[in-house]
Amino acid sequence: MRGVSAVEFAILLPLLLVIFAGIVDFGLMLYNKAMITNAAREAVRAGIMAREPRATKAKIEEIATDYCYTRPASGPRTPLTITLIGSSVCTATATVPNPIASLVSELTVTVSYTYQGPVVSLMALITGSPLVLGPMASTATMKYE
Repeated sequence: MRGVSAVEFAILLPLLLVIFAGIVDFGLMLYNKAMITNAAREAVRAGIMAREPRATKAKIEEIATDYCYTRPASGPRTPLTITLIGSSVCTATATVPNPIASLVSELTVTVSYTYQGPVVSLMALITGSPLVLGPMASTATMKYE
């Protein structure tokens, strides 16, 4: 009778660990989604500001990708996005109209990121398709000032 609870615990432990890892994994995915959403918004805001000369497409994309990394005084940059497996790289794409007409033209920035976590990788292994939940993107659009 005394060993029954130990057997039940041994049976339930893997399930509880998967649920716990899923909660942590989902929380990290939400954090990274918020990070790339903010990166897209910050880049669009910097690009639409009324100033001369206007920010170029390359500069706007640089602002978006820089938002995803630390800004150390010296040494290598480290990503602010969090992943438990693999690397974390943000990529940005800006769509700049030509010519730019204030209050009419719109600037669009899309920041893409692929999350790689243990539960996401497990889902990919089970379903047979790579990174079912991993790829995410955020798009921000604003009119020029």
